[in-house]
Amino acid sequence: MSSSGSNAVTLNALLKKTEHYDKDERYMAISDLCEALKRHAASSTSYSSSPSLPLIDASTERRICTAVLSLLDDSSNDVQTVAVKTLGVLLTTVQEELVAEIADKLCTLVLDSTKSDLHDVYAIGLTTLITKIPLHMGDVVSHRLVGRLIDGIRLSSNSSFILVSCFELMTHLVSRFGTMPNVKRQHDAILQISLLQLSSTETVVRKRAGSTIGVMSRVLSDALLHQLVDRLLRQIDLAEGVGKSGKRRARAARANSTTTDPIADTRAILRTMCTVSGEVGHRLTQSQIDCIIPIFLRFCDAEDAMSGDDEASEDESVSMEETEEAVELANELRESCFAGFSSFVLRCPKEVMPHLKSIVGASLAYMRYDPNYSYGDEEEGEEEDGAESSDVEEFSEDEDEYSEEEDEEDDDDDASWKVRRGAIQALTAVVESTKLQNMDPSSLWTEEYSWRKDQSMKTTVAGALVKRFKEREENCRVAVIDCFTRLLAMTVAAAKNGMISLESGEEESGVPVIDLRSKYVPAIVKACEKQLEAKKGGERTKTSALALLSTLCVAPGGIGGPTQIESVFAHIHSILSPDPKHRTISTGLTKSIKLDALCLVRIMMTCDQHDASCIKHAFLSTLLGEVCNAVQEDWYKVIAEALRVLAEVPSLLLLEKEWKAQQMTDEDSPNNTEETNQVAKALYDAIEPRLAAHDLDQEIKECALVASAQLLSVLHPSLSTEQQHRLLSLLLERLKNETTRIAAMKTLPILASSSKSSRLDVSPILSNVVSELASLLRQQSRGVKQSALESLDMVIQCHGQDCGGDQDVELYNGVLRELGMIIVDSDLHISHLSLRASISVLKVCPSSGPSVKKHVLPPALVLSTSPLLQDLALESLLSLLEQLVVSDAVDFHELLTSLQGRLTNDIGGNSTSGMGVGTSTSSSSGGGSKQAVSNLARCIAVITAATTPSNRDKVVENLISSLQSAIAAGGDGGVGVSAQEVQLALLASGDLGRKVNLAAMAGGVAPNLLHIYLSFFDASSEDAKHAAAYALGRASVGAMDVFLPAILNALEQNSQKKQYLLLSALRELIHCYQTGGGADGGDISSSVPLILPHLVSHCSDKEEGVRTMVAECMGSLTCLEPGVMLPHLQELVATHGGKDVDDNEEGGGRKDALSCWTVATAIKFAIAAHADPSKLAGFMPSFLRLLSERDLSVRNAALLMVYSSVHHTPQLVAGLMQEHILPSLHELAQLNLKRVVDLGPFKHTVDDALPLRKAALSIFSTCLEKCPASIDIPAFMPILGKALGDVEDIQLQAHQIIISMCYRHPIPLVGAVEAFVDPLQKTIDKKTGQKTGTELERAHEWIKSGLRTMIALSNLDGVMNCRKFAEFVERTKRNEKYHRFFVALEEER
Repeated sequence: MSSSGSNAVTLNALLKKTEHYDKDERYMAISDLCEALKRHAASSTSYSSSPSLPLIDASTERRICTAVLSLLDDSSNDVQTVAVKTLGVLLTTVQEELVAEIADKLCTLVLDSTKSDLHDVYAIGLTTLITKIPLHMGDVVSHRLVGRLIDGIRLSSNSSFILVSCFELMTHLVSRFGTMPNVKRQHDAILQISLLQLSSTETVVRKRAGSTIGVMSRVLSDALLHQLVDRLLRQIDLAEGVGKSGKRRARAARANSTTTDPIADTRAILRTMCTVSGEVGHRLTQSQIDCIIPIFLRFCDAEDAMSGDDEASEDESVSMEETEEAVELANELRESCFAGFSSFVLRCPKEVMPHLKSIVGASLAYMRYDPNYSYGDEEEGEEEDGAESSDVEEFSEDEDEYSEEEDEEDDDDDASWKVRRGAIQALTAVVESTKLQNMDPSSLWTEEYSWRKDQSMKTTVAGALVKRFKEREENCRVAVIDCFTRLLAMTVAAAKNGMISLESGEEESGVPVIDLRSKYVPAIVKACEKQLEAKKGGERTKTSALALLSTLCVAPGGIGGPTQIESVFAHIHSILSPDPKHRTISTGLTKSIKLDALCLVRIMMTCDQHDASCIKHAFLSTLLGEVCNAVQEDWYKVIAEALRVLAEVPSLLLLEKEWKAQQMTDEDSPNNTEETNQVAKALYDAIEPRLAAHDLDQEIKECALVASAQLLSVLHPSLSTEQQHRLLSLLLERLKNETTRIAAMKTLPILASSSKSSRLDVSPILSNVVSELASLLRQQSRGVKQSALESLDMVIQCHGQDCGGDQDVELYNGVLRELGMIIVDSDLHISHLSLRASISVLKVCPSSGPSVKKHVLPPALVLSTSPLLQDLALESLLSLLEQLVVSDAVDFHELLTSLQGRLTNDIGGNSTSGMGVGTSTSSSSGGGSKQAVSNLARCIAVITAATTPSNRDKVVENLISSLQSAIAAGGDGGVGVSAQEVQLALLASGDLGRKVNLAAMAGGVAPNLLHIYLSFFDASSEDAKHAAAYALGRASVGAMDVFLPAILNALEQNSQKKQYLLLSALRELIHCYQTGGGADGGDISSSVPLILPHLVSHCSDKEEGVRTMVAECMGSLTCLEPGVMLPHLQELVATHGGKDVDDNEEGGGRKDALSCWTVATAIKFAIAAHADPSKLAGFMPSFLRLLSERDLSVRNAALLMVYSSVHHTPQLVAGLMQEHILPSLHELAQLNLKRVVDLGPFKHTVDDALPLRKAALSIFSTCLEKCPASIDIPAFMPILGKALGDVEDIQLQAHQIIISMCYRHPIPLVGAVEAFVDPLQKTIDKKTGQKTGTELERAHEWIKSGLRTMIALSNLDGVMNCRKFAEFVERTKRNEKYHRFFVALEEER
């Protein structure tokens, strides 16, 4: 029998069993049918050309649908459940016609009021259909369902369960297919019927109608959305108010209203308005926001926010005698309003700004809204700020608030805590919005609000939050503490960025000052301590209090002085104490709170805001024993954190010891020694068992290693020899273990850094450690090799001299053998570490010189000719060669011959040098490259400078002789002298001149070299010219009196080409002083007046290369002598700026523009080279005027100057953005200067403003990362939208900006996403045409960039509520043309 026939028989049998009288048989049949349909669905969607299962014919599909639908009526609940599950699978495989029929039948069953028993099953089935069917069937199914559901709502007003089901189904339908044509045509009808049901008598119906309207708002057109909001606002305006003032305002509003709309339920209207604002708040207009918020505030009037501590007037006493239903209604309305405030503040921060003070005032008032409870401690002292002395007394004098009395007074029916929670959430939203917008948070600490009936009682947001730590409801209490923690963390971050100051006495700094230390810290600490000591306080409260104290530790002043430190440690002792008498928390909650408490202790010990002596005394007297006991806990996280705390104890003792040394006190008194011995013993007893155990969590092992290393490094004098050897042997054992060796290697530098005055004796394990580290260098893992090299270098530096004898020399020989094997140019960082370790071995063991020569020098010589060699690896190689010469490990002449032979070998073939080194086996090496020649020259210069004067004189003599021979032969080499050898001689002489004073050498070396360098300026080889210029500049460093006057004189006497070379030499001279100074440690300040006039005379040169050299020189001089250079540059701007541009290249206007271009470029180079920002700041406004110059090249250079500043020192321009930079930036980012160039056979369009737009966008992008508070992000959104439709390069920039903003600043994108749809659509619809190769690949990358941007935007919260963007995303994802691009993007992740 064929597979098709077999499958049909199986399905027929299952279908027959679904009608069996036994429910178990029916259950098994429908289960097997579900599995069979799953296999069929998987096979039909497979990309295989020959599916494993044949397709089901149409008649069988219909029979399956009928059977499944019939089982929805089954008497067994289990069968019904599987039938619904099977329906979800079936809908993905059957034809569209059958899906529509199923939808019709299920909808009929849902609307049938006679089948109420099975109504829920039918509703679940239809919900499954709506959520499971493929998207392409959505329009057809929606067409069948929308009209019937609307009729069902209209005709079933007496059947609440049908109404609820219809609204739930409508919500799912609109949510998934709301943008389909058949649903869009019914938007108005759905909206009207839903609005009518907001006045229903059934609460559940009103809620479901409001939810449907909320989902509808995502896909409504702007016109319908605004109609909806206006109607809701009219209804709210007419709704009954809450409280005395609210009712009075509501009566006035109804008296002035002329509307005939039926008044809906107030709660439903408010809830719906809050839902709509949460979904599409960014689409509301400013006028609508201005109307909504005052209406919401009517329900949250601060005058009605009563507390049990307030004295009510007679009118208020009468109004308080309201029914429980009225109170419940008022509380629910207020909770909804505060939820709306939270949504508006986060989603529409700019539009809400005019109302922010009112929202904050209402939130502060209702944060204390607790009419049924009196705290009994709100005295007149609350008139002062929340952190004055009255607040400290408030938290110190009270009894435990969470006593049995609270339970007696607590009313289970009191829902006022929900209002307080909503108010706190609104304040949290204000804090988060301030953070997201990078605004100054000082107003939340300094601006006062009236928050009680008595208007004279005012407080700040921060002060009010601290006062509300006493909140009796834990949900609200935790929310208050978390809100203040966020505010504090944001404020500390703002202080680090220079936005505000947290130190008193800095009022003259020009930034807002918050006196956190004296005004707030005592109250915060007292409030947190009260939460920690409360016996009935919940775990969440204590966790939040500990988190707040941890955040406070990083603020200036930390948690305070000795009193606060001792008090906090005492409370932590009660948490960690195993004694139930001292414990303030229940046994079941101790683990996580212990972990949080230990984290706080570690932060207090490691932060630099507390006095080390105070921390030390408080910890040792209060917590040392408890932390040591915590190491014996069962939970691995607590054990690991306790070990981390113990690891900080030795460092704490060391800090105090250093402090005493600075104070010249007696640090070695007997009492101190005894105390240190006791601490060392306690630490050893706690750490050693965990270090010795094997069956522990990896985190515990690593923490034990660090703790033991710190103990040995600092407190080894207090340990016995046996204890030291025990810990050292365990460390060695862990080093040999594969799972702990990396952690053990990281502890070795800690041991090596022990005090030199009492250095730890590691000789018992030193040889074994060195051997083990050397063996690890053979590992394939790069991380293992890197850790081993770092540890090996540190151990040898600090303890290598402890080795002695022939055996240890042999040990180092083995180490050097391993080091030489990993010195390759394929991994320069590993090579750098290997070379550093080799130098350390050579320094501590000079007798290892022959081994260095044998094993390390050959690969080092090969590395010297690699064109990849640079930075740290190059510096390490130079240090090694210098050490070899200084220690006489290698004969100088032999080493020099080997280095010179590297050039000959790599050019001439496989001949070997005197060192036995052949050509490089690295494919990337090549002595003929410029980089290789430059590296060789530096190597020769280093060893020449390190050798004896007689050897040095001979080398210089040979260099001069070879160069003179080259000049005689024509300047580019001749018989016996190759071009590369000429370059090598030039570069080596220059590098040597930087290290030694060539003018002090006998035989007129300096004048001869000067003549040679200038002669090579006439060579035909460009490489020889540039090498001569480089050498001239470097040689000038050591002999400036000889070379600098010659450079300056020649600069005014030679042709433009030579001027470029001379300026290049001058730049090299200045750069050498900028990066490290001259050979004699002098400076260039005395020569600046001589150099500057020559630079000024060339700053308007018509050759851009010459001007660039001048700008680099000026930039470097600005770093060295800002006091001299900045006024001169400012004067140049004042002299040449603001002039009309002359088209004539020789005209004065053109020269003025070129001078301005040079100044802007010079400042760009100075900022990039880290010129002093404090010196630059006063001159920046003058330089920023170049943004307004008429010449495009000057404006572009000014933009690049701004970009350099934003990138390297954003504080330099952050305060100048609004006034000096942003106006020009907005203009230039949209500037378009296209012109058509007639090229004869065809015409070419040129956009002169393209570089300016690129630079402007780059500045915006960097500002978003470095200083977002300095720019107006919402105002930037239209510019970003235009950039998405610009040329390809600009588009790619815009894509990157949007993707970056999705993580850093998502809220502005949500409001502007609709403007991005059209340009993104054009980008991804780009036609590739007949493009091939690189052009085709570039086009595909362009499309992928657009899709990547679309995906990033679609992941933002609330962005899919934009109907146009949601349709764009759905349309793009359904298009098979983009499938391969989506697959490629998925693979990138």
